[in-house]
Amino acid sequence: MTFDAEDIEEDMEDYNDALVLTLPVAGCNIRKILIEGGSSINVLFYDTFKRMELNDEHLISSYYTIYGFNEAPTKPLGDIVLQVNACPMKVDTRFSVVYAPSPYNAIIG
Repeated sequence: MTFDAEDIEEDMEDYNDALVLTLPVAGCNIRKILIEGGSSINVLFYDTFKRMELNDEHLISSYYTIYGFNEAPTKPLGDIVLQVNACPMKVDTRFSVVYAPSPYNAIIG
């Protein structure tokens, strides 16, 4: 999904709110996905992961730490590749699963 200058309407020039969407991820409609163009990773929060009825055996080991995410270094519980359906595209997307509080269910960079 992309936007360019032609998509901006006259009354939207000062609009700078976050883009938050509902998207099908691995067959589940996930609400409150923050689209963060400046993010270098995609994040799926652990409580959302569990509500999707995924289990820890689906996680791929990760050996990195995320910085600047919640004002503290965060070690992911693991990674998982899930299909995101952003019609008409279906994209296999790698998510870092983290245990942290958030008003969002996922962040896509």
